[in-house]
Amino acid sequence: SRRSQAAVCSPSASTVEYSEAMHRTLIALRSAASKRSFNSIEDKYYRMEVEMLRPGTVVPSADTVARDVQRLYESLAVEAKDYFEV
Repeated sequence: SRRSQAAVCSPSASTVEYSEAMHRTLIALRSAASKRSFNSIEDKYYRMEVEMLRPGTVVPSADTVARDVQRLYESLAVEAKDYFEV
């Protein structure tokens, strides 16, 4: 459910099992919340950090992050609209 996904994305979550989908979601959320350029994902030090923490992990492209942010927005906008409808 979306609530359990939100709990997993919580900064207070102590451990999260890796999945490509969750990694991409966290990147998209971080980019949007921090108002970071999607190109920040191309930073060599970020890629080195990811490789250090989980060798072999594929970091998505800036274009993929942009698409993921758009999809999240579209999905959450519908939920917000439904929530606030009277």
